[in-house]
Amino acid sequence: MKSGFLNKNFTFIFFIIPLFCSFKANAQKAEPIKPDQGEVATIHSNILKEDRRILIYTPKDTANPEKKYPVIYVLDADNHFAQMVEYSKYLSRQDVFVMPPLIVVGIINTDRNRDLTPSHSNSDYSGKPDTTANSPYKNSGGNEHFFQFIQKELIPYVNSNYKTQPYRIFAGHSFGALTTINCLINYPDMFDAYIAVSPSFWWDQKLLLKLADKKLKAGLTLSKALFFSDGNEDSSSPGSPFHTNVLKFDSLLKKRNIKGLDFEYIPYPSESHMTVPIKSYYDGLRFIYHQWTLPPVTDEKVDPEIIMKHYKGLSQRFGYPILPDEAYFNDWAQWLAKNPATLNNGIKLLEMNTINYPSSSKAFAALGAAYAMKGEKQKAIASYKKASELNPTSNEIKSRLQELQK
Repeated sequence: MKSGFLNKNFTFIFFIIPLFCSFKANAQKAEPIKPDQGEVATIHSNILKEDRRILIYTPKDTANPEKKYPVIYVLDADNHFAQMVEYSKYLSRQDVFVMPPLIVVGIINTDRNRDLTPSHSNSDYSGKPDTTANSPYKNSGGNEHFFQFIQKELIPYVNSNYKTQPYRIFAGHSFGALTTINCLINYPDMFDAYIAVSPSFWWDQKLLLKLADKKLKAGLTLSKALFFSDGNEDSSSPGSPFHTNVLKFDSLLKKRNIKGLDFEYIPYPSESHMTVPIKSYYDGLRFIYHQWTLPPVTDEKVDPEIIMKHYKGLSQRFGYPILPDEAYFNDWAQWLAKNPATLNNGIKLLEMNTINYPSSSKAFAALGAAYAMKGEKQKAIASYKKASELNPTSNEIKSRLQELQK
């Protein structure tokens, strides 16, 4: 599709984010982290009885400032927020466009072992208990309160302060992955899609595997998307059950054949526990949005009917109205308009844009330019007049309209 139009080469760029001590509780103002990387806010949680720092990135669309976006909530934001922001920005870019732009919400840890474990246990990875006062797991088992914080405080805060669509993704690594799967099992409706990177199924004598076996029964309907993965965690501990546990979870899901559950498991044997998130979060986003891209269609055969049918399917899948992206199809249409053989197809796409975005002066101006290229002067004048009504301060639109009216 669009041969010669797309440039799919890119370099991943990851930023280390300096976290400034700026807070937002109730009426307090969120402060920017660094240019184009979001802001940091503080929410006081009555449930957790503490302040929680949250990192929030919102896409910028100056042509459509009221546009709403799906949201991805990322655990261990200290490590993974910047990565998720860069993936979201790149994959939704106009010359890539394999997923929509996302609002990225990163939850910074206060007591990680407390919040990201489903039960209280003092046993470590090897099964050795530690009941000393300095045990790292002495406060473990706080998943339930953490879920209540997310559901009753964080999500309402984000929805009331940012322009969100009703589609949410929950992503976590290690204990964070254990938390995302626990949420899927016990609170599946809190999120629509889940990414679990190297879930620590070893926790508390494989408690979550037992819970999955108990609750994820054959015949269950669970219309969700789940991507999970692991690395080479067993390589440093021969005989370790880490990979075996993940395989057991994958096998369980395959055997139960849960209705509506769209899932994929990918192992990354060349990646360590700490490098596997780099590939997993990318592949997880690609999996969730694997149907986003318009099926292959040539420049000569593309038309609005094909496009609108595809976006109707996306709307049904993701549960909210999704229109063909104005800028993306404007760029494609202008590409088509350069070739006399596909000029009419370009005009059809631009006409579609004016129907989908009737308040966009850019859409009508682009259509006017295409009509002028075809020699349909009166249609071009009508389109430019509409564009000028929508954007009366544009000297460029006025100039082109005056030239056509000579």
